[in-house]
Amino acid sequence: MTATPAPPPGWAEAALQAGTELGLGNAFAAMDPADWDRVCRRTGQILAGQGQALPPGWERAVARLLRGADAGLPADDALARDTADAVLAEKGEVFAPEDDA
Repeated sequence: MTATPAPPPGWAEAALQAGTELGLGNAFAAMDPADWDRVCRRTGQILAGQGQALPPGWERAVARLLRGADAGLPADDALARDTADAVLAEKGEVFAPEDDA
């Protein structure tokens, strides 16, 4: 198992930006798993856009930072990830390579 990295400066701000952009707010601890997954994915996009290399386990670090020590991640749940992908695709927020086929 990969150790969870400590969140560097800027991760919380990126998550706040993501929640705002997605219209989900910043009550991260109260978010349902699908909404949290959307925020987490958008946070990753924002951080990558800033040139930050995201280490393995970064999602857990963000969850622990913003949702608390006992935060679980839907990223470990394939069904939750598929559901989140479907929701995002319906809103035109993701592009999957298979869409080109």
